[in-house]
Amino acid sequence: MATINPANIIQSRFIGSPISVPVTAASPSGNVTFHRVRLRVTIGDGGGVITTGDATFEFSSPCSNGELVWFDISSAFRAFVDAFVPMPAAFSYPHLNAELEAVDDYMIDGVSYEGQSTSGTKQVTGKYLGALSDKERGFGISNAWSEPERYSRKPATSPEIVFAGKSALRPVALMDGVSPQAPDVDVISIADEGAYSAYNCFAVAAPRDGHEIRFVNSLGVHENVFVSGRPTKEVNITSERYAIARQETLTQFSRGVAVKQNDYETWTFSTGPLDQAWTSWYIHELLMARWVWLGVGGAWIPCHVLPEETTKMINRADGKLLEVQFVLQLDINGSPV
Repeated sequence: MATINPANIIQSRFIGSPISVPVTAASPSGNVTFHRVRLRVTIGDGGGVITTGDATFEFSSPCSNGELVWFDISSAFRAFVDAFVPMPAAFSYPHLNAELEAVDDYMIDGVSYEGQSTSGTKQVTGKYLGALSDKERGFGISNAWSEPERYSRKPATSPEIVFAGKSALRPVALMDGVSPQAPDVDVISIADEGAYSAYNCFAVAAPRDGHEIRFVNSLGVHENVFVSGRPTKEVNITSERYAIARQETLTQFSRGVAVKQNDYETWTFSTGPLDQAWTSWYIHELLMARWVWLGVGGAWIPCHVLPEETTKMINRADGKLLEVQFVLQLDINGSPV
């Protein structure tokens, strides 16, 4: 019957990357006129972050006797966590596991045989949010993925500027010795100004117009970044105009009104001078983040980044310092101040 060899599964720990499972179809004897393989994938959260129960998904493919069929099951993991909403100050992440079962359906001499299986179930464990970059996937050989060193892609080319009196979020290393480590965040208290060489950052006094931005990076883990400078703020108000008709008299008449809504603000920030590595990080991490929060008055305001259609990364011709400008659109109506 259909069999799964767990040793040949090509996988990453990140569900945003393909997780390819090979299934060898059975080779029943007789006149086989129809044959397909089905792979049942039951997903569960071993960490208890997602409160829903297990969910079962099924993949299928027509095949011939003894054929090796590959299934990418990463979409099942993504569907399971689709409703998961991270919080700005809760650093808990789903720990996904899967139970796999392969079965055969075929027809011999007009007799249908469905759900034929004797191989039992196989386990796939330790899957998390996020994805490998195309570069990391391209450097992978077979199932030996070239994964990043940490759950963060912040460069070490120059120290990061942080604000004294705040906390820096530092995602942990992917490996603890030789064992994979679950995603987590070290919250580093930045008490005083000065260099923190162990964390590759330099603390300065928090400016009056400085802001902290938290987001979930491309590896599925929280990070933060500090921006200063006076942001440009705009408000986009939509209105609907109409007239209230009423019986007119000498002193009473119809009048026009306008219903106004969607008074959400957009804040435009500039990073200040950056080197090329940090410029690339801002564009490919912060600007591409799905979950973003802006710290305003002690509260975390949900927002989203509105990147330009094209963002200039580097221009050697004009001799200007590198910087990245980006727009945060707040997800709340009214003033956040």
